Amino acid sequence: MGDDRLIVKSILTTLAAMGVLFVFMLVMLMSFFPSTMMELTYKLGMDNASIHYAERSYGWGEDEYFMAYGMEVAIGMGNYEKIDACGEKLIADADFASYCARENERLPEDVELTYDQYVYGQVCVAKYKQGDKEGAVERAFALTQGFPKNNAVVAVLYSSLAAKDAQTCSLIKKKMEQVTTETLSGTEKAYFEAVLALIK
Repeated sequence: MGDDRLIVKSILTTLAAMGVLFVFMLVMLMSFFPSTMMELTYKLGMDNASIHYAERSYGWGEDEYFMAYGMEVAIGMGNYEKIDACGEKLIADADFASYCARENERLPEDVELTYDQYVYGQVCVAKYKQGDKEGAVERAFALTQGFPKNNAVVAVLYSSLAAKDAQTCSLIKKKMEQVTTETLSGTEKAYFEAVLALIK
């Protein structure tokens, strides 16, 4: 009987030690390896936690990849607040342009949406979906240089058309009518006029 108690005690001690080591390892990962936790929590379906660790990873190293990762996770779960927050941080990053250039190189040739326009569109639509409709329109026009295909203005317009939001459509039309189209390229001008014609 004494031997059985000794065996049980030994097993319990071993399990307790393993538990302490596991907790220690988890705390270490959470504290010093947020990028690892970012991917681990995403694989476990803990999307909010994954975004949190993406933001922490970016704060540590300011690598645009982490903020882009957080934005993509937020897009996947339809978290407009986080799409907006992560996207704006990504846009504000000093190396955003070079990051976009690298991402654009990975796109198939037939894709007409550049990475920067994708991010701008996601951010502005996220603002719109949160109810900041005027802010979404203002930000879209501020981010749109020229009038490239699938730009942020068009993204907000499509969202407002889908929602049958005549007020926002009217605001977009009014601001488009104030644009000096002479500065646009031939392709951009044709696209601009086609988009403007969509608004009743």
